[in-house]
Amino acid sequence: MMIRKAVSSDKEQACGLVYSSGPAAFEHIFNRRHGPSVIDFLSAEFAKTKTMFSHRHHYVYELDGEVVGTIGCFDAASHGGTFLANAKAVFSNYGLRGILKGLLFELRLMKAPRKHCLYLCHVAVDPAYQGKGIAAKMINFMRAKAEEKGATYLSLDVAEQNTNALRLYQQMGFKLVNRNKSYSAKLDNHLYMELSL
Repeated sequence: MMIRKAVSSDKEQACGLVYSSGPAAFEHIFNRRHGPSVIDFLSAEFAKTKTMFSHRHHYVYELDGEVVGTIGCFDAASHGGTFLANAKAVFSNYGLRGILKGLLFELRLMKAPRKHCLYLCHVAVDPAYQGKGIAAKMINFMRAKAEEKGATYLSLDVAEQNTNALRLYQQMGFKLVNRNKSYSAKLDNHLYMELSL
């Protein structure tokens, strides 16, 4: 078992996990009627270096040579640094509609990381390995990374109906800061949570 920085060649095993961290949101924003399948889009961007879906913003949990968990992270600078690349990738694959949907989602349901914060995203574990503490281990790993960087808290967003993830985050000490009401019947309300370090 090891948690390590993701590399581009992890895309085949990691992208399905990234997708599983928020399938409703991915399908809403990256609608296959207007471009490639979400998995194809995520796989292509995971292998590159510039967008928020890149391997360089992710860690993987590897067990016996198999990637069974993913976690992404951003501070304010790294998140802001992906903006133009995100827009270019989304526009070239899904057009203006994809950009508008993505911006609306980020503005209404997600919170960009603030100063002194490490924001966690794309937390996912293969269903065959769930219930074994892998997500908690990845979060604790990122907590140590955040403390090394001098961050004062971790933050994340979780769909309100994702009760298993919500329970885990609460058990780990994350506190609810905001409840962001959904603007679409296709999307859940999202909870913004923080953990002081």
